[in-house]
Amino acid sequence: MVLLFACAVPRAHGYTKESPEVRAMVDKAKKFLEDKSEEQRLGGRCLIGLVFIKEGEKNHRFVKEAIEECQKAVGEGNAGDVYSNGLAIIFLSDLDANTYKKELQFFMDAMLRRQKQHGGWGYDGRETGDTSQSQYGCLGFWEAYQHSVSINTGSIDRVARWLINTQDPSGAWGYQGVVGAPGQLKEQSEITCSMVSAAMGSLLICADLIGILEPSAKAKEKNNLPAQIIIKSDRNASRPRLSGSTINREQLLQAVERGDAWMDKHYEVKIERYTSYYLYALERYKSLQAVLDGSKDPEPEWYNNGVRYLMETQGEDGSWETGCGFECDTAFSILFLIRSMETAYGKLGEGAAFAGRGIPRDLKNAKIRGGQLVISKPKANLVDFLGDLDDDKLAEMDDVIAGNSPLDIGEVDEKSIRQLRQMVRGDQPAARIVAVKALAQTGDFEQVPTLLYALAHPDPRLAIEARDGLRFISRRFEGFGLKDKFTREEQLEVVDKWVKWYQGVRPDSAVVLD
Repeated sequence: MVLLFACAVPRAHGYTKESPEVRAMVDKAKKFLEDKSEEQRLGGRCLIGLVFIKEGEKNHRFVKEAIEECQKAVGEGNAGDVYSNGLAIIFLSDLDANTYKKELQFFMDAMLRRQKQHGGWGYDGRETGDTSQSQYGCLGFWEAYQHSVSINTGSIDRVARWLINTQDPSGAWGYQGVVGAPGQLKEQSEITCSMVSAAMGSLLICADLIGILEPSAKAKEKNNLPAQIIIKSDRNASRPRLSGSTINREQLLQAVERGDAWMDKHYEVKIERYTSYYLYALERYKSLQAVLDGSKDPEPEWYNNGVRYLMETQGEDGSWETGCGFECDTAFSILFLIRSMETAYGKLGEGAAFAGRGIPRDLKNAKIRGGQLVISKPKANLVDFLGDLDDDKLAEMDDVIAGNSPLDIGEVDEKSIRQLRQMVRGDQPAARIVAVKALAQTGDFEQVPTLLYALAHPDPRLAIEARDGLRFISRRFEGFGLKDKFTREEQLEVVDKWVKWYQGVRPDSAVVLD
């Protein structure tokens, strides 16, 4: 047989923010900003400065220029328009909320004063709120709160109600929000994926601030569990919630559900105008949606679609231009590519189930201890995982991955081996990991090619499982390195070493990594 060694840089399923192709786009775009940016607006400068803060370059000249522009605005008593106002709050909060407390408070006070009576933000002289502008009020206050700056609970309640009351009957939102009576949604105009992403991101931000957004919150609601039950998570201890909110939990979650349903039907990556601006909002919405669902797909389809679109449209000089100007569109695109909201939020849903199935349908083994839901975990049988995967099976997989349930593989026949190999190359993240665990437990040298494929996968948890499996089967317990936290370059170097080792042991066997 011929060794089919595809290459040492395999692509299994899509992209992550650490993928070489993504990093190449980001670096090229940053160079464009450094070489050619002439942005003078307060909001634009804060947006570009934010890019370099997110990239760990707080001393970059663009950051310093944005600070100076903020301080100039404070001195003149002019917070700019809503967009600039919100971006200044986001920028200063991310930079250093304590050092720039005076400047930050100025912009927060201005944002609070300009919030309209119905709860939204919008143009001066217009009664209606603006879905596009309101997202920057929400995001600005959320960012400040993450950095221990006090915010007004009433303001968050008002914008949440405005978002609920301006939702179209279809589940979408328009550009200018027309307020309907509670329970009587009004038809909206200028509905786009961009506006729906803006509204959904804002609504989920409100949910997070008042304590509704938490790992597997939808599952808890579905199972009619009491609101006081806590699904144990590091986030519960580290992220205090605003007190005194009067928002109706059920109404908010129903609005989110309607919005998700609309987006499922109408989602597209490319829109007529302002695509980069839209992608920035989309990443925020989808990152928070993942918290609510408890999902943690390292390579979601929406992100891969966005990456491919940006690959196709990036200019030779590294820029993008979709309606907001070269500098701002390039900054928005970078923030999408580096998953800025996911990074800001921290480890999404840490402590929750791997794929949002932390609460099984069958609660007969569940007990409440100290306000926490505790479920006893029996031994997981591999046979139960083969075939069609429903939510309960996937929930059991989460337990195996987390180490809460041992995996009993029993007698594994050739048919089961084929199914496990297919699962490794499938589209269920949890199933892939459990399949790698099972193949490694067989101790069968014939499973090495599949484990090499998994080792090269962009999902770091799958790669770590494959690393451990290869060490077990090969009896090379130190392997070829690869720490639990690694770069893509380090990962591919180790893949190359394992492939060469296997080629030396089995020169006539095939390995397909792509």
